[in-house]
Amino acid sequence: MKFGFEQRWSAPVDDVMATYLDESFWNGIDAFTKMAPPVLLGIERDDGAGTAVVRLRYRVEADLPSQAARFIDPNDVAWVQETSWDLGARRADVRFLPVQAAGLMRAAATIEVRTDGDDTVRELRGEFKVRIPLVGAKVEKAVIGDIGTNLEEEADAVARWLHLD
Repeated sequence: MKFGFEQRWSAPVDDVMATYLDESFWNGIDAFTKMAPPVLLGIERDDGAGTAVVRLRYRVEADLPSQAARFIDPNDVAWVQETSWDLGARRADVRFLPVQAAGLMRAAATIEVRTDGDDTVRELRGEFKVRIPLVGAKVEKAVIGDIGTNLEEEADAVARWLHLD
């Protein structure tokens, strides 16, 4: 399933980028509606190369079809999100590394952060595929829906962090 989400703030692009690379921001998120708060595994920055890698562990509280439970523990739908930034281009490649059933799930995305007038826009585009007979598409839809909710709440957290609310 292909997916795409857009977030927008009335803030300078450099401030938004700095937020996504700030350990205190990630460690300050205490709740999401459909997901456990992200666990920051690390931020590695190489200013000389103009790169950064952010690693977060997410666990979604998705309502999965009961048939999927034979393949995926519905209480541990989790992954490590590894975001590799090209800071100069304000672009990132995102790998999603499933904690369980890695052979059954595949996901990747790109992020682009850009200025749009006085606003900053962050676009996330990708694809999520679950290879479970008969119910894979339902699992994809459930997880992507919850990720969308999470990203809306994350955008609100960024706005609060930047004192925009």
